[in-house]
Amino acid sequence: MNRIVGIELSHRYAPIEVREQLALNSEQTEQALQELKQVYQEVFIISTCNRLSLYAFGDSYLHLEKYLERFGNYSQYLTVLPDTKIAVQNLFSTAAGLESQAIGEHQIVGQIRDALDLARKNKTIGPILDEFIRQAIHVGKRSRLETNIGKHSASLATVGFELINKHDFNLNDCNLLLVGTGNMANLVNTVLDRSSINKLFIASHNLERASEMAAEWDGEAVHVSKLPYLLADVDIIIGGTQGEVNLLAEKEIENSKCTRAQFAASPKKPKLLIDFGLPRNFNPNLKKLDNIHLYDLDDIKKMTFEGLLKRHNEIPQVKEIINDEVSKFTEAYYQRKAAPVIEAFWNGLNETKDDELKWLMPKLGEVTKEQKKLIEKFAHRMIRKISKNPMEQMHEMAQNLHFTDNPINTVKKVFDLDEVELFVPKRRVIIGTRGSKLALTQTTHVIEQLKTLDPQIEYITKIIRTSGDDGNIEVMGAFTSAIQRALLNKTVDIAVHSYKDLPIEQVPGLQIGAISEREDVRDAFLSNSGKPLRDLPEGSVIGTGSLRRQIQILQIRPDVEVKFIQGNLDGRIKKMKDGGYDAIILAVAGLKRLGMLAEVSEFLTEEEMIPAVCQGALALEIREGDKTTANLVQKLDDKNVHLATDAERSFLTACGGGCNFPLAAYAQIDGNSIHIKGLYASGDGTVVEIDTIQGHKNGANRLAEQLANDLMQKVRDRRLAAETSSK
Repeated sequence: MNRIVGIELSHRYAPIEVREQLALNSEQTEQALQELKQVYQEVFIISTCNRLSLYAFGDSYLHLEKYLERFGNYSQYLTVLPDTKIAVQNLFSTAAGLESQAIGEHQIVGQIRDALDLARKNKTIGPILDEFIRQAIHVGKRSRLETNIGKHSASLATVGFELINKHDFNLNDCNLLLVGTGNMANLVNTVLDRSSINKLFIASHNLERASEMAAEWDGEAVHVSKLPYLLADVDIIIGGTQGEVNLLAEKEIENSKCTRAQFAASPKKPKLLIDFGLPRNFNPNLKKLDNIHLYDLDDIKKMTFEGLLKRHNEIPQVKEIINDEVSKFTEAYYQRKAAPVIEAFWNGLNETKDDELKWLMPKLGEVTKEQKKLIEKFAHRMIRKISKNPMEQMHEMAQNLHFTDNPINTVKKVFDLDEVELFVPKRRVIIGTRGSKLALTQTTHVIEQLKTLDPQIEYITKIIRTSGDDGNIEVMGAFTSAIQRALLNKTVDIAVHSYKDLPIEQVPGLQIGAISEREDVRDAFLSNSGKPLRDLPEGSVIGTGSLRRQIQILQIRPDVEVKFIQGNLDGRIKKMKDGGYDAIILAVAGLKRLGMLAEVSEFLTEEEMIPAVCQGALALEIREGDKTTANLVQKLDDKNVHLATDAERSFLTACGGGCNFPLAAYAQIDGNSIHIKGLYASGDGTVVEIDTIQGHKNGANRLAEQLANDLMQKVRDRRLAAETSSK
């Protein structure tokens, strides 16, 4: 079933060096719109310096993700928007300014409007996205009208002016060079309004446009080819192009023979470079040089913090507006699905009215124009009153198109509207999941499988925030309890879990409906240097949130430091790249599902690093007694994986532990045999025992319990022996 979907790369998760690789200019955006229109009914793209957002009306966001793959493997930075409500929430939040680098800034509304105009020009927009985007613009205006979210200083222009003051530049004595005439360049208008300047130069490939701006600001227009001759004479350079030029691009500035580079390396007086461009207009190596002060978009992001603090108190009120507008839009969206029936009903009434007026008028004899208008108005009022209740009922029914024996079909029959085509899903299934990118990707994968099995069902994704998402990972069921409550409350019908996150205690009223085909169970080693685990220098810091991994790492490399790390998968990678860790260890399954295997320095075998219990497996949890859902999800159940993971959980139960205990188990089915490998260690990791067991798969749980008991006994025996020998 078609829905509003999207995918986004933004400043929130992607550094500037990544964003500039996917910065589409107008021509590239138009090409993307035309290409994606071959797959989707409607397409809309926002491309700015801080985000690339692709929205579409179609069956899945996966075609959007596939399109972006041509630019490289940037999966870890992408935010997926797999369902209508999630996509609507994201664009409305963007329009309100909550997703902007400078929270509440006004420019994003204009950028959304420009993107809508571009999509209309290319005829890739239709009634669904057109209404969606116009409502987003309305949300942006309403948020700024009813709150102070946009009233405190945090704009790029303001920050630019503050930078000039910070470095004690007196504009009255300064020469300023503006490179580019686009949206970013126009922001400088705000800066110039606050002070006069000695001399202003405006450079562009479009000399006519530069001349227009120069006339407006009393400056001098120059072609970009003349820039090298100006550099020595200007004090402040502001770049705002989309890659038209790249001033001082030489990598080895100090050793370059280029006159521009020589100027940069030894300017006679301080120079300020403010880079609003994406791709960046100035060589980032200029930051290393004396007398050069360079700021790019990421630097400016840090400087907006003070202004953002003033706007922070407005965020809850803006979120209320967004939630209100999201509810209104999604309600209207589902009503719109029944619009063909409602429209046909109204058109039929109008035709009947017109026919009856044609019959009535000749029989009335001479009537004045005013009388004729009054009769026509009376007839129109009559059909409006007659249709009022049926129309209201149809709007209400449109919210529940998935009902068995849907009333909308009754309406079609009662009002003789059988010829109207309307897809009525036989059922709506709501699937609960966390909001992390990995969780959404896993859930979308499950939905795609379910759609293949039964395309007549409407599948809705519902994001549920958990304790683990808020950083509280110490509580039992940190990543699952909130979703399980939603299941019990019938807010969702299916919960998709990483099986390793589920506590061993079964929640009364719930059951595991299926364990899908297992992904790669191995752990992956990622290092900043690209070196494998055994080649890391002594004392290297390795990050992991798992005692299981910590103990096994130290078994291989006792000379490294293992340090705790927390957060989503992409967040952990960022922490490593930011220098907090030399390396980290993550599950291959998550990296593979997110298309991030290129980040891996080494794949650790199951012998080197025994996996966590149920690692790589997805569990589909349902309510007990829900036979309809059970019949649906059991089609995804992999019997051998289910048997193997049950055995691993039996091992876990026998050890009396959870995911925070130093233990591991991996079971494999081969024909009628099962082979289980387990690890159990003392709490401090000083005593570690590893062993295996095998037998007939019908006794899998018993074998797992026996292995657990054997390992625990061995650990107890070794500790007792150590204590005895020390006395």
